[in-house]
Amino acid sequence: MLHTARDAAADLGDPLLLALTWIQEGTVLGRVGDWRACVSALEHAADGEHLLDPSQTWALWLNLGQAELGLGDTAAAAAHAEAAIAVAAEHGLVDLEFKARHNRAVVAFVDGDVPRALLLMKEADQMDAAVSRDRARLDHAEVLIAAGLVRQARATLEDALVTARAEGHRLETGEIGLRLARCDVLEDDLDGARRHLRSAVAAWRTRQADALLREAELVRATVDVADGSDLPAVVTALARRNTGMLGPAPSDRVAVRIEAEARALLGDPDGAEHRLDRLAGHPTGSLAAGLHEALVRARIAAARGRCDEAGRQATTGSRLLAAHQHQSSSLDVRAAMALHGRALARFDVERALEGGDAADLLSTVERWRAISHRVAPVAATSDPELSALTRELRRLRRLSTDGGADVVRELAPRIAALEADVAEREWSLADQVSSRPQAGAVEPDEAGAALADRQATAVELVESGGVLRAVVVSERGTTSHELGPLVDVVSLVVRLRRDLRARASLAPHSPMLRTLARATRSSLGAVDAVFGRLWGGGARVIVIPSASLSAMPWRLLPSLAGSPVTVAPSLTRWVRGPQRVGAEQPQEPLRALYGPGLAHPAPEVAAVREAWGVSTTTRAAASSDDVLAALGAARVVHLAAHGTHEAQSPLFSSVRMADGPVFAHEFPRPVVAEHVALAACDVGQFSSRPGDEPLGLATALLSLGTHSVLAAVAPVADDLAAETMVHYHRQLARGADAAEAWCATVAEQPDAGAFCVYGSEWSAGGTEAAETIR
Repeated sequence: MLHTARDAAADLGDPLLLALTWIQEGTVLGRVGDWRACVSALEHAADGEHLLDPSQTWALWLNLGQAELGLGDTAAAAAHAEAAIAVAAEHGLVDLEFKARHNRAVVAFVDGDVPRALLLMKEADQMDAAVSRDRARLDHAEVLIAAGLVRQARATLEDALVTARAEGHRLETGEIGLRLARCDVLEDDLDGARRHLRSAVAAWRTRQADALLREAELVRATVDVADGSDLPAVVTALARRNTGMLGPAPSDRVAVRIEAEARALLGDPDGAEHRLDRLAGHPTGSLAAGLHEALVRARIAAARGRCDEAGRQATTGSRLLAAHQHQSSSLDVRAAMALHGRALARFDVERALEGGDAADLLSTVERWRAISHRVAPVAATSDPELSALTRELRRLRRLSTDGGADVVRELAPRIAALEADVAEREWSLADQVSSRPQAGAVEPDEAGAALADRQATAVELVESGGVLRAVVVSERGTTSHELGPLVDVVSLVVRLRRDLRARASLAPHSPMLRTLARATRSSLGAVDAVFGRLWGGGARVIVIPSASLSAMPWRLLPSLAGSPVTVAPSLTRWVRGPQRVGAEQPQEPLRALYGPGLAHPAPEVAAVREAWGVSTTTRAAASSDDVLAALGAARVVHLAAHGTHEAQSPLFSSVRMADGPVFAHEFPRPVVAEHVALAACDVGQFSSRPGDEPLGLATALLSLGTHSVLAAVAPVADDLAAETMVHYHRQLARGADAAEAWCATVAEQPDAGAFCVYGSEWSAGGTEAAETIR
């Protein structure tokens, strides 16, 4: 039809009509992903640019930018998106400006700047434009997937799918299905991926979208390789596709990597390397692409029996992940990005286990564990919008807590929407330091020397193939131990935590106390039977828990009685501590604060201040501003308050203050405080993202530069917490390090063992800052 119209325009001698046929042809070609033909058509239209009205000019630049993006030319794509924005803004075309601004955000995403892409998409979405947001939601989901925020991407896609089906948009339905399949692959749900692929293919066949069908076949090949099924067929199909010139589209490079991976799995490393060599000289592209290439090269090395080379390729991948994580100042995004490294990390750990070398296993696990804790903490300028959002969320959460059931129901939708806004704003924060030292993981020799210096034993727990293992490191060397099925160990820990929670809920003279005390001792004995043989009699113990053991109260184990214990996100972090590059020095030794609803907080805070020789007093519960100011000014912060750990959204974990909860989302970046004591229930817990990146209130403080944190993984009675905290601070002020001080405190009050010391070693006399303050 377009060709017929073009012939008619030529016969009429109408250059404007002729240009419009080329614009329309470019649009059609772009919708089915034929980008090269799309660019060619639109370049014909550019000859008649001077004849176009503003909306037609906008369409020309927008579509040309989109096509150039499909061909991988981000510089040209950005320039044409900016041109489209300028035309729309100049002529007051709000709806068209929204689309152009959204496309500019997509270019930032393809360029690898995820925080900027999220920010630009949010700014575009806030425009008062009366346009369908379906395409924008698809692109937003793509950026979320790249950031590793798969749960949020899935929710966005499923919402878009409802609209697309209701409006009969078959192409969009297929694209949504394809993206959902990719989410499934990332989450190891290969059956779900196949279901979504079938849906996408069915939608596209009705529209003869051959280029999109080829994309679906590529994702199908990804699923087959992940499942290890039908690999010869994958090689045959992709070899046919990969014959000829390597195109500029990212999908062309994906096809090469998948074929190479299938060949490596089939025992053809030479053929795999030959295919992979085709990528030489081409940009790697996204984080996921770079990590996939590292995985394929590691598989090739392993297929040749070159385990050291496989390890080096994995190291390259882990450093690439670290570099991408530190582009963002969002703790959530940093942790989530590790999802893209999960396949490579899993391969790496399995490789080390097969080798049977405990020292190599330690190096391998540390290579991937808590990468975001390795370098300097995040740094970001104060963000007024994020502050405003969290203040409003705090207000609504306080109203909800203080109100009845009707108030809770009324406020729930507004609170949920605000939490989504806070999270999205935090995701868009970019790190303000242009370059950071990329520190590698600690090696066994370095770890052994540090442990020997402290007369300590480190126990790093590893989950692989449904089995829990421990790597034990001390001055005597490194050993590996199999502890049994993971599910069995986790069930023992769940039972212990259930008993602890039940005990904490009882009144002091309840007749059930004795029964629950027996049950707790039994649960502790069962857990101790698993771990007790690992400590090796070390004077000090460092535990690096795996994801499933994030809420274990290690201090309570009978076999650890009398030993200072530190729980660290990684052995690297314990050995080296936080890298406080450029961090401000604390201006005062201590701030001690308390929140509302506690039994006797004022005497506790007064006694803590007395222990440190601080004479100021507080006559009322502190506000959220007081807490944030303390974290940004004092060397030691003591906070007595009710706390909550949010397992599904760990950065919304909070402590309750006079004006409402203070969230981990709003902590200073970086935190100045070196040691923080949280006399609050549950906030020592953390939730681990794939890739062993821990998230929670205590671990957020560690990520932001705090040396160590004292926090509880279970409920603790107010009176017990108050008494033990005063004893603890007296020990600290006398010069004991945090682990020693808490060990001595628990010796006096064994029931306080639900608290753990997290992070690195810290003492009041341990840094130059201490001497300055004194």
